[in-house]
Amino acid sequence: MNLEQVRSLLPQQIQDIVEAIGFPATQRLVEELGGTTWPVAKGVRRLGIIRHEALKEVVGEDAANIMAKRWANVPLYIAKCDAPLRRLRDMEINRQFEQAVREGVSANVVVNELARTFGLSDRWIWAILKQPSPEATGDLFH
Repeated sequence: MNLEQVRSLLPQQIQDIVEAIGFPATQRLVEELGGTTWPVAKGVRRLGIIRHEALKEVVGEDAANIMAKRWANVPLYIAKCDAPLRRLRDMEINRQFEQAVREGVSANVVVNELARTFGLSDRWIWAILKQPSPEATGDLFH
């Protein structure tokens, strides 16, 4: 999944992080630390060095250094980005459904496969498929 596709749905704090370290590193940050407050450290004292090393493992050395300069000693809340991630999931469900139906697979079979793949009920898959897609409504990036 690519958070860049749902940029407009991201919380402002996450958008600020994207500006600083880019989408790939921010996506790894959200995947690993989403829903937590991370005290960004300069890496000077013992605990700060440990935190900085842990951050480097998640986002890479360059991104961790950028974050240390910009948010040093600030407890930074890393949002889980549930709504954007759900939107990405729903977009993928729609994409897979449309592709399979174009290939001649029955809608019921596809929905059952998608339910198993995404760990959702078939009723929930149908509800997702009935919603207008962001591309059709034009509201994804507005």
